[in-house]
Amino acid sequence: MPLHQLIYQSRETHKYTSHDFVELLEVSRRNNDNLNITGCLFYNGGWIVQVLEGEKHVIENLYEKITQDTRHKDCNLMQSIPIEKRVFSKWSMGMINLDTDKDSKYRELKAAMDDYQDGKVAIPLPIKLLRIFSQDYQSSTL
Repeated sequence: MPLHQLIYQSRETHKYTSHDFVELLEVSRRNNDNLNITGCLFYNGGWIVQVLEGEKHVIENLYEKITQDTRHKDCNLMQSIPIEKRVFSKWSMGMINLDTDKDSKYRELKAAMDDYQDGKVAIPLPIKLLRIFSQDYQSSTL
């Protein structure tokens, strides 16, 4: 089946705790393994950007559920495109918390997300996000 990639942005409806993130990742990884979905969630001060990769109908159904999830608001579909290969092939669901991860790449992405939120976008955020992280995470595992 052809692969598809969907990227969306949303805002949290309540402040996530470390326990919330652990629980979210455990459930997401289990569900995504069963659905053959890979991806990564980026968190930045209440804003979420998530990349989902898999069969088009599967990730579109998941995105529809996400838009109805009370933990999210202001869902914004940023990109939905066919892809030849997965960017986050090793991760059923990775997570990068830009509030706590502080190396230079995280600062670069945080700045890109802030620019996107402020309406100042030179390179579209999905492209920037993938450029920043795709090479590093091709061979990584969580």
